[in-house]
Amino acid sequence: MDTKCPLCKGKGIPFYRDLKHTFYQCADCVGIFRDQGQLLDLSQEKERYLHHVSDLNDPGYYQFVSPIINDVKTHFPKGSTGLDYGCGHTPVLSVWLSEEQYEMEIFDAVFFNEASVFTRKYHFIVCCEVMEHFYRPSRDFKLLYECLLPGGKLICKTHLFEKGMDFD
Repeated sequence: MDTKCPLCKGKGIPFYRDLKHTFYQCADCVGIFRDQGQLLDLSQEKERYLHHVSDLNDPGYYQFVSPIINDVKTHFPKGSTGLDYGCGHTPVLSVWLSEEQYEMEIFDAVFFNEASVFTRKYHFIVCCEVMEHFYRPSRDFKLLYECLLPGGKLICKTHLFEKGMDFD
């Protein structure tokens, strides 16, 4: 059982445990991470992610991702290149950004696993509700930053854990 933080390699201290899950919190960076022995394999991930609903015609989902779209539109002119990292089985965010005249590439380790996207450089990379699923966040963030052009921006959106939340 490895209790080192996968982001900063700090010491993990027990944070949450139930019959099926064990989580640790890093004593240094305060990140929360799952016991490495409990990570899903690729087929289990695919099964789980097929239940996610991303619909181009859902105004609620558009509202949810609109902070990312607005950030891109604020900082980058039309025609800029972007990567939708972790786009899932339906790359809705990249479709909407393409409609705003951005040149988009997509990557998802389960559904669109085409490593050639990492040979290019991008003005921006969007990562919506994905980084909390990184198994090796130190490596993944390094890879993403290496794919940015000078002055480029990694735009991440996720729900952060706050004290008092019901982690269960």
